[in-house]
Amino acid sequence: MKGLFVLGSGGSGKTALCVAIAMRLIDRGAKVGYFKPVGSVAGTSQRQDRDGILMKELLGMAADVETIVPFHTSPSYLSKYTSPEETQARVKECFDEVTRGLDYLIVEGTTAPQTMMALRLDAPRLSRLLGLKPLLVSKGEFDYHLDNALLHLRYLESVGADVGGVIFNNVPKQNMDKCRGVYTPILEKEGYSVLGIIPKKAELVAPTVREVAEVLGGEVLEGEKHLDRPVEETVIGAMTPESALNYFHRSINKAVVVGGDRPMIALAALETSTSVLILTGGIYPDMRVLTRAAEQKVPVLLVPHDTFTTVEKLHFVTRKIQASDSKAISQAREHLEEYCDLAKIEALLET
Repeated sequence: MKGLFVLGSGGSGKTALCVAIAMRLIDRGAKVGYFKPVGSVAGTSQRQDRDGILMKELLGMAADVETIVPFHTSPSYLSKYTSPEETQARVKECFDEVTRGLDYLIVEGTTAPQTMMALRLDAPRLSRLLGLKPLLVSKGEFDYHLDNALLHLRYLESVGADVGGVIFNNVPKQNMDKCRGVYTPILEKEGYSVLGIIPKKAELVAPTVREVAEVLGGEVLEGEKHLDRPVEETVIGAMTPESALNYFHRSINKAVVVGGDRPMIALAALETSTSVLILTGGIYPDMRVLTRAAEQKVPVLLVPHDTFTTVEKLHFVTRKIQASDSKAISQAREHLEEYCDLAKIEALLET
């Protein structure tokens, strides 16, 4: 089977890249499928992997989501799955069903190549089992991301995986030149090919209020119709009322996390570019806050957690493309075609 095994850490944008590659192949008349041997539903209310749901709908796949994503990782995955032989057999069975009648298959890996190694479902073994070369997607945001990329690349090679290359994705504008002039030469000196350096775009990386609410839980008190607003930054409302307005003006499209018993801070946030007001501690707000939020069309989310726990949970919120999100899909396609070496990617797809 022709295709690629796409790996990348959380927030690297590997799913968007999978979408872009798949849609490009479809436009050329190819029959394309998607497979994610190990998915994740941790930290959300979903019972099925959202990437599997997206790609099934987008590619018009006949297989059910449980076949497209047969296993799910979690901190206690060994309490659910115990036999390496059975899990590998199930992966192969699902792979054979998904690939029936296809020209290409895009396989998406987990956020770390060693995930579920105890069951032999780690990326190098799966890459060899499925016969597809790994393509690593790295964020390229700062130097530690390069270190992580090198660690993952060397690990993949050490256990016999034939690495296809690296794409730096979601790179901040100020780090683009460093990716080209510093990171790329280091990787190439080590023998790894860099196939693209893609800049960060809010349309593809900023999660929506809906995705924030899904991870945090709680109750939407106001703004049910405005849950698709983007959240580009998180700000904690821990300042004095006197300095709040000036502080909040520094950020746009933000989530403001503040105690429900601090109405003046909440009202100040609503006078600036705020995408969602997150009230912590389960404390119902002053009605003035809800009235102003309704006027500004800003969702208000009431959560039972304290501020620290809420902010920690927000670290697990990521942007997920929807099949109906034609703008994000188009943006992903444009990024692939403008910033990546298409000839080399296409060559990998054929090997």
